[in-house]
Amino acid sequence: MFAIVYKEDRVPMCARLRESGPDAIVTWDGEPNARKFLESKGAEFVAAYSVVAITDESLRDMAQSLGVNEEDIELVPFPS
Repeated sequence: MFAIVYKEDRVPMCARLRESGPDAIVTWDGEPNARKFLESKGAEFVAAYSVVAITDESLRDMAQSLGVNEEDIELVPFPS
């Protein structure tokens, strides 16, 4: 599983699923699919974002960048 994060501060692409609580992190089932989505948004997006594998370490980093506990992170597949 992969996510797309903003290179500058490691904030992941998210989707608002409900009124309260943290937004869900959008995931892709393969790196090529995530890259294809990113490239479809244009060169500025490719330059500003990177595709990362979802690991314990990357989840910790994303939780920290979102200001939430790791346990509160919800992952939602693209497209949802």
